Amino acid sequence: MSSKPRVRFAPSPTGDLHVGNARTALFNWLFAKHYGGRFILRIEDTDQERTSRIFENNLLEDLKWLSLDWDEGPEKDGEFGPYHQIERLDIYSKYLKKLISDERVYPCYCTEEELEEERRTLLSMRMMPRYMGKCRNLTDNERKSLERKGRKAAFRFKVGSGPIEFDDLVRGPMKFEGEAIGDFIIVRSNGIPSYNFAVVIDDHLMGITHVIRGEDHLSNTAIQMLLYGSLDFVPPSFAHHSLILGKDRTKLSKRHGSVSVREFRKKGILPEALLNYLSLLGGSLGEGKEFASIDEIIKMFSLDRAGKSGAIFDEGKLKWLNAMYIRNCDSETLTELLKPFIKQAGYDLKLMNM
Repeated sequence: MSSKPRVRFAPSPTGDLHVGNARTALFNWLFAKHYGGRFILRIEDTDQERTSRIFENNLLEDLKWLSLDWDEGPEKDGEFGPYHQIERLDIYSKYLKKLISDERVYPCYCTEEELEEERRTLLSMRMMPRYMGKCRNLTDNERKSLERKGRKAAFRFKVGSGPIEFDDLVRGPMKFEGEAIGDFIIVRSNGIPSYNFAVVIDDHLMGITHVIRGEDHLSNTAIQMLLYGSLDFVPPSFAHHSLILGKDRTKLSKRHGSVSVREFRKKGILPEALLNYLSLLGGSLGEGKEFASIDEIIKMFSLDRAGKSGAIFDEGKLKWLNAMYIRNCDSETLTELLKPFIKQAGYDLKLMNM
């Protein structure tokens, strides 16, 4: 690699850190460490109704517990901050004005009820739901009339009918049809930017060179490629790894049992064991290697080995790895690891000479 990469983990603090998101953070961290780059933590908190300071604090604590230290972000300001999206609204507004001036976007006055009706109609016709462009060609008088009625405008991006193509470092050439996407919202009627609009601006301004994330973001990447082009930004390289699945091969969720880093911490899983196991999922360590130190994992990590098919989460395998790590602990380390659980059980550590 000719230059040092800049990668990011950009969670929304709306719940505890899911092991799938922890794996994404780990892959980005490993990529940065392997190539001598920088790992940026950015908090995507524009949804103020769902985000929580408690969840954010828990998130930071869980990342620290995993030793996934970030080079820039909350508590570690850098030259590309602020690192909370809610503090970057003026920046997004500036780029919205550019797209308005370039006539790449238009105001949309459709209500939630109207959009839901359109969605139901398309589904009844066995068509994929998308915005059909009702407000795309409104006259100035029609817009003014809607505004007099109290309608507030969101802004939608004008999507052409041609193909959207990009190369993925894991999946190879990708292609989406613009017509199937439809005109999408970039700024909501309350002035808050959409996920895709904010992400493109932030990744560009923060100098992100590689976006490593789950395959469920592939359709977002197609949308983001349109925004990169319209803003005259050079897009980063993209890599979409497989998702973590339950044993029924559906996306890992609470119905499969424990799914958050915090839950596994409470069960006595060691951070080294969890990191080791998450590295194994998807084959990023290569064939036959199961037990490895973090330094070995950094050295072996490669996106070339990242699997395209979903990785099955096996808690039994995680517990086996955890037992391996515990057996390799010296007595002093093991005592320190046991203290929180002994204290939680109601025993006095002083009386036990601990």
